[in-house]
Amino acid sequence: MKIKDKLMDYFRFQQGEIIGEWLELREVDKFSIFNVNAPKAIEEKLREESGSFILYITEALVDKEKKLSNELLEWSNLIAKERVNDGTSIDKVLEQFHRFRKVYFQFMKTWLMENEDLLLEDRYAMIENYHSIFDEVIKTFVMSYKTHYESRLKDQMGLINELSSPIIPLSETIAILPLVGDIDTTRAKYIMEHALEKCVEKEIKHLVVDLSAVPVIDTMVAQKIFELMNTLTLVGVDPVITGIRPAIAQTAVQLGIPLGSLHIHSTLIHALKSLGYSINPSRS
Repeated sequence: MKIKDKLMDYFRFQQGEIIGEWLELREVDKFSIFNVNAPKAIEEKLREESGSFILYITEALVDKEKKLSNELLEWSNLIAKERVNDGTSIDKVLEQFHRFRKVYFQFMKTWLMENEDLLLEDRYAMIENYHSIFDEVIKTFVMSYKTHYESRLKDQMGLINELSSPIIPLSETIAILPLVGDIDTTRAKYIMEHALEKCVEKEIKHLVVDLSAVPVIDTMVAQKIFELMNTLTLVGVDPVITGIRPAIAQTAVQLGIPLGSLHIHSTLIHALKSLGYSINPSRS
């Protein structure tokens, strides 16, 4: 029987033992999929994932080219995506890689000792190949985890930006844009693009930008916001600003922005009244 066939048969037979020993190393950690108290469904998921890993890495052990197979690459990418989706941090996954590596290697050493006819140079080559493969698997996992994590973070930031800069129609032609919290350059750029798109889409004629809940604005952000005012005018929207704090007004003056050319009101209610919109319309 060929070495590869003997090795595959051994690890197929020992697969359950390897996975069992690895799972016994779990600890209480409610923020990780590797929580020892995780539901049975989670444990079965881990058994399935690690079972595939045992199969792929065993096949690769006697590969003289010493490179990751497509199956191992796909497995590494899938596990990275799954761990990002289930919220397990990368350090916790790497810790489990380390534990699994030690468990598997103990079984590998047992097999090497039982197969005395194997040449010494082949034993060393297999051990060297094992560590090389494991290092590459971890490397590809980390790169893939980073890609999936950044993609998810980008999607979440897009949703946060959209929710934090809503265009709220009050009538067919009037809408308000209430801004809350700190505004950095990235968010200011998004607000500008989002406001223009929504105003054109909803055919808004008057947009009231309320800054009363914005504590402070730096020079770059102030420029972006006042650029928005000018750009809105170009697309036929009458921009109105309310709630400018003294610090923001000082920043605008320092930038040389002609505040006198803008429609400014102290409060949102005053701005809406100036546009003929009543908060409590009289009932007939």
